[in-house]
Amino acid sequence: MPFIAEVIKGGRLTIPEEIRKLMRINEGNYVLIKLKVVSRKRLGPKKRSANNGHGSPKNGSV
Repeated sequence: MPFIAEVIKGGRLTIPEEIRKLMRINEGNYVLIKLKVVSRKRLGPKKRSANNGHGSPKNGSV
């Protein structure tokens, strides 16, 4: 039975209560999970390095 869950702190997933009741899943049960990523959280723009991607600092000093 597919459903979408958000990954929360510590990498935890929550199985919705309706699904747990329907499938009679109780604390201590083991379940087989088949994963497929449907969306990724954007972490923001990439930071540029101080040396502008080159081997030495931007102002030439060491």
